[in-house]
Amino acid sequence: MARDLDSDAAPLGRSSIENARKRRSPRFTADFPVQVRVTTEGPTKVIACDGQGTDISGGGLAVTADIDLHIGSQIRVRFTPPYGGEPMAFRCFVRNREGSCYGVEFITENDEDYQNAGELMTGLAAMKDSLLLT
Repeated sequence: MARDLDSDAAPLGRSSIENARKRRSPRFTADFPVQVRVTTEGPTKVIACDGQGTDISGGGLAVTADIDLHIGSQIRVRFTPPYGGEPMAFRCFVRNREGSCYGVEFITENDEDYQNAGELMTGLAAMKDSLLLT
């Protein structure tokens, strides 16, 4: 399946110049399915829905999903990266929202989190490089 990939796509509600200054890792425009999972409190239950991922980087992604998430909420996303490979799962904070599109930041608190984010960045960079060579 072919997927579009553009580096440094504009984020939700910010100029691309402001985005480039604040980003720790390059952002790529892509289109891929994502599963979103939210665990609610009192009583505890898990809500899952399918969504679409776009604008991905090693630090987070934009997700469009038919679910009501609040800024600051902690969620879990699972997806197969746009370059292929094994599915990945990340715990995330919802950082911004525009309608049903959410900007989420990957939580990196331990070695496994950092390793997953590093693998994602490496894969995205390799995919970008391979597109430039074709």
